[in-house]
Amino acid sequence: MNKKYRVIALVLIGIMLMGLFTGCNNNTNELAKLKDKDVIDSVDKACVDYFKEKQFVGMSVAIIKDGKVAYLNYGNKSKDGEAVSENTIYEIASISKTFAGTLLAMKTLDGKVALDDPVQKYIEYPISGEYEGVTMTLEHLATHTSGLSRMPNNWRGGPNPYKNYTREKLDTYMKKNVLTRKPGSVYDYSNLSFGLLGCILEDVEGGTYDELLKNSICEPLDLKSTAIFLDEEQQSRKALPYSTADVEGYEWDFDAMQACAGMKSTTRDLARYVAANMYQLDVNEGLKNSFELAQEIHFNGSPKIGLGWRYANAGGQTVLEHDGLAGGYTSYTAFNTEKGVGVVVLCNSADGVIGLGTGIMEILMKQDSK
Repeated sequence: MNKKYRVIALVLIGIMLMGLFTGCNNNTNELAKLKDKDVIDSVDKACVDYFKEKQFVGMSVAIIKDGKVAYLNYGNKSKDGEAVSENTIYEIASISKTFAGTLLAMKTLDGKVALDDPVQKYIEYPISGEYEGVTMTLEHLATHTSGLSRMPNNWRGGPNPYKNYTREKLDTYMKKNVLTRKPGSVYDYSNLSFGLLGCILEDVEGGTYDELLKNSICEPLDLKSTAIFLDEEQQSRKALPYSTADVEGYEWDFDAMQACAGMKSTTRDLARYVAANMYQLDVNEGLKNSFELAQEIHFNGSPKIGLGWRYANAGGQTVLEHDGLAGGYTSYTAFNTEKGVGVVVLCNSADGVIGLGTGIMEILMKQDSK
């Protein structure tokens, strides 16, 4: 082969190798495929039975085991629409609270806030932030033990109930609210406390809550379809909401209460989030430490609570979990780090998926113990 053809051959080989390595790099971003047939078949049967019983329109499930994932999808984005997939976007509702808890942990470790900081420290006007000598703290906000009500009394329900609940309305409520029990004494689920926590974190960072999520969690974990506000392409992948199989539900928009339930995501993204929480993904040290702090018990009552995460039982063992309910969506996620297993269930129906999600976790825990 003369010199000219040798050069051409080397160039072609180089191009081929570049394509090969580029393809590999694209794939390394994704979790490896779970091939445990027994586990997948058992979970699939549970999903099929549940899906038929509830007459859902669409449902996407991810099972995570030892850093690998299997995606199971059922039904459609809308009654006459395309099939759902791991890239279909759903409203994840209150699973958003686990992200808020992780952000609080991160900012605590960064030294920008402290868990025992009084809430009053971050609010420029006087509030009722103490009862019987006990001060309401940021940790109380993230554990549903602040003494704040589930919702502020100047909030009104409706098809899109959070859209017009602004920071001004939240401030108006907090100026008038009076605590009636000791912070840290009783678990009482509160969307208000997480909405307020999100606003405080915005103020601390000097940016929007959506930007804070993106920069601190979503981009480091390569969560490509997770956000408060969707762009046009993401919106095109979103499943439509349903109250029942025959009745359309409502999409929810958020203003001041974003941190309590405003996020949208996919099973692909949440599988990565769960895997990262079990330390099955390589993440930066700051994020890893934030997961650890958020998963610790911060309220040792009934139930035990981390920062956003709830302690529960599956298969006779402890799991961390959260569920969500919106105007036409339900969601559930749980994991057990010791066993290395987790689940994500997203559905475009307002009928619940907690029963299915906990059932899948029991399957995973039992299968892992064999």
